[in-house]
Formats: sequence, structure tokens, C-alpha cells
Amino acid sequence: MLDPLSSYYLLNEETKEKLKAIDRVDIVVGIPSCNNAGTIGKVVSQVGRGLRAHFPRLKSLILNSDGGSTDGTRDVVRRTPVPQGIQMLSVAYEGIPGKGSALRTVFEAADLLQARFCIVTDADSQSITPEWVKSLGDPIYLRNYGYTTPYYLRDKYDGTITNALVYPLTSALYGQRIRQPIGGDFGMSKGLLKNFIYTRDWDWYPDVCKFGVDIWMTTTAICEGFRICQSSLGTKVHDIKDPSMDLGPMFRQVVGTMFGLMRKYEVKWQAVKKSQPIYVAEESHIDEIRDLKIGIRKMIDQFHAGFQQYSELWREILEEDNFQALSRLSHRHRNFSLPVDLWARIVYDYAVYYNFVEKTKKREILDSLAPLYYGRTASFALESRTISDEMSDAFVEGCANVFERLKPYLIKRWNEHQKVEPVSLE
Repeated sequence: MLDPLSSYYLLNEETKEKLKAIDRVDIVVGIPSCNNAGTIGKVVSQVGRGLRAHFPRLKSLILNSDGGSTDGTRDVVRRTPVPQGIQMLSVAYEGIPGKGSALRTVFEAADLLQARFCIVTDADSQSITPEWVKSLGDPIYLRNYGYTTPYYLRDKYDGTITNALVYPLTSALYGQRIRQPIGGDFGMSKGLLKNFIYTRDWDWYPDVCKFGVDIWMTTTAICEGFRICQSSLGTKVHDIKDPSMDLGPMFRQVVGTMFGLMRKYEVKWQAVKKSQPIYVAEESHIDEIRDLKIGIRKMIDQFHAGFQQYSELWREILEEDNFQALSRLSHRHRNFSLPVDLWARIVYDYAVYYNFVEKTKKREILDSLAPLYYGRTASFALESRTISDEMSDAFVEGCANVFERLKPYLIKRWNEHQKVEPVSLE
């Protein structure tokens, strides 16, 4: 029997009819896509092999949720063979174009089919193996975890938004050291799925429908009290980009969602005094890490261009000492260094300002943070030039510790603004 709450779903009628024909499953593996014809075939194949090898007695569905691909992505999915007994479906999602809307379709389908748990994985993954399905699913199915996040081996310059901002801020705010909070490969329980579906967050935080979805999922799982573990997946190989290149909308959507959720969960993060490590399940798979070259000089130039464009806004957002430190740095092209303690205070200044300003200013605020991110990423690259990828992970942990140590600065600034005016509900 299909869920009586199905009238709440955004699933279109065509998709609902296809799901009715399936009726019920135990596992749904969702693969959101948009023009991933070159990689999605391998992802589907490896997921199918993983389901057959590790969950042979469970009824499984591989669900591709596509955002209007024009390169034949859905045709590739349909043509890719999977083991007998595993069902496969490719659908076009409804709603705001973006990864979050694609995943919302997966969540609703899993709920409608009364799945025991759900796994999601990126369509551009080039290193996925059948063991990833086991690593992400076993903690949910066998060990009563509510949420599994990935734990990768990556080049030190891959995932710089995570390393410089998302990981240290999430760890300091919510007290759980989840190393890849926006990794793209996750497992979730039936209970967490319902939490993801039956919420107004899709309306209140529009970027959750886009690239903000991963940090929203992780933050929700933490703050709603679900048991979380990390699953070691080995090396992450995907369509990586030089962080000195244009960030596009992803930076705004991830950071805006992360800042916005601070309003929703203010009571929780204000009460957190220190962070704790999160259990890493499964053995690490040691593979060669692909080297990534980055444009350090270009990022420094982007910082300087940002000072020319945004200095007045920076002065408005930042504490005076922090702005003066940036002003001095704007005259330095050699021996450039934006230290992590200054960076942490800048991020906290931005988080506070973002939550106490009218909606019309929010996009410009996030745009103005990007040159500062470039400056910090260039500094990290200079600081870590002589250390290995493995050692750089310890370096990132040290940066996260700085965010945690400076959290009283955030609370002080937040509470000062709270006294002046209520938090904006926009």
C-alpha cells in the first residue's frame, strides 16, 4: 500500500504511476544527474553490482533523478545492464532546477515505496566501487545509524570549500567532526527520510533545492538527533576543478544555506562547547590520489580585486580590527598570508551579518565573501606546499580547532546583534 501522505509529494503523475507498478522496495539508491552521460553508466553499473553482492535478499531500486539532461544521460542509464532482480528507473524531477530538487524526488520515491533505507551517490563519480554501497548502507541496515557520510582520501587542493569553510564551521557550530559534510555520497534511514520530506525548509531555504542540499542534510541529521557515522570510501575521483576558477553558484548556495540554518538551530549551536570525533566505519581503501594543480597567483589576484570592489561592504560587515588586517594585506603581493585565525573571525562576522540583514542584501554578501575565500585558499596552498595529502588533513584539523577556539567570538557578536534587532525571517 502506498503512503497515505503521498498527496504531499511533488512527484509528477508519470513518476507516481511508475512507482505504483513497483509497489514496495527495501532499498532505494538515488543518482541525481544533469548532463552526466560520460560517467553515469559506470555509477549505475557499480551500484547494481554492489546491491547484488551485499544486499542480495533485499528488493532494490536504482533511481536516476534527472534535471533535463541534453547529452543522453537518461538513455545511458536505461541502456546500462544491472544484475537480474534489481529494478532501475530514470525520471525527470519537478520543481526548482538543482541537485536538491533531484534528491527530493529520490527521498519522496523512497518514502512512497516504504524503503527501509536510502543511499544517494553522485553521477560524476569515477572511483565508485560496489563496496561503496555496502559501506554507506550497512551502518543504516545493520547498526541502527540514521545517517552515513563519506570519508575520502583526496588531493589536498580538492574540496577547498569543505576544507576552508564547511568542515571547520560545521564542526565548531554543532560539535561533530564530520569530515565531508557535503561529500555527495550518503546513506539515510527511513526516519531521517521522513524528516527530509515533511519540512518547510524546502520553501524557507530555496538553495536547499540546489547545491545547498548536502549541507542541509548533514545539519538536519545532526540537529535532529540522528546517530551519525562516517564510512571510509577510499579515494574520491570525480570532475574536480581548480579552486582558482570561477566558483559559480555553488559557493553562494552552500554557504548561504549553512549560514541560514544557524538561525533555525541557534539554541543548539549556542549550547555546544566542544566538538567530538565521529566514528569511521569500514577499512580505508588506499588508492593513488590524483594530483590537482591550482592557480595560487590567480587566487591572490582575486583577493586584491575583491578588496577594490568590496572594501566598503567589508568595512560594514567586519569588526574594525579584522577589516584593518585585510586593508594591510591588500598592499601585499609577495609573502601573502591570510592566517586562519583572521579567516575564522571573518567567517563569523559574515555569518552574523548575513542573519541580521534584509533579504535583498544577502546575495551581495555571499559574493563579497568569495574573494576572501580565495585569499584563505591561496594561503593554505602556500602553507601546505611541502606536506603530503595525508599530512594536510591534519593541517585542516588544526584549522578546525581554531574555529572551535574562537567560537566565543561568534556567540558574542551574534548576541550583540540580537539585542539590537530580531533575526530576519526572510
